[in-house]
Amino acid sequence: MNCYEMAGCTEEQRAACIVYRNFRNNPGDMENISCWILKRGDPAWTDADNEKCLRCNYYDAINRRHGVTVSYGANDTVIIECSGSMNMQRAQALSEIADKLKAQGKGRVAINLAEVTNIYSSALSMMVRLHLQCEELGGTFVMAGAAGYAKVAIDAVSIYRIVKCVETMEEALALIGGK
Repeated sequence: MNCYEMAGCTEEQRAACIVYRNFRNNPGDMENISCWILKRGDPAWTDADNEKCLRCNYYDAINRRHGVTVSYGANDTVIIECSGSMNMQRAQALSEIADKLKAQGKGRVAINLAEVTNIYSSALSMMVRLHLQCEELGGTFVMAGAAGYAKVAIDAVSIYRIVKCVETMEEALALIGGK
């Protein structure tokens, strides 16, 4: 599905969209596009374009403000729930969580990626950091539920060679001792 289909954009809105104007000759490239990521560095990108993205339903669906939450489970385990696009901002949130968990001595962590639409290298790097931190604390870090583009990204970098990856949170909780 293309972003303008998800957001229900009119022809007039598409004509005003910098991303649509750049990709309209090859609509296949618009498949699941994250326009603010692709075009922010473009010299043609303006504050007005940024404002349009902030009002876009597609942008909102992909880049929710509260895409990373933490809860504490049974047996001193930590559950991190992620949603939307795991971009630089979300990686920063994971970094702050990692700092707090290290200070608390929490080393049994499961991260749920079932609601993640895409994942960038900065977030993958933070997951490797969490894995190493959990090992240092004598615990285990497990990634669960990755699908779609998130799974493609994880498979592309072979992170499963370093970090335990499972299909469900139930499996992850069993591995970290939270069940």
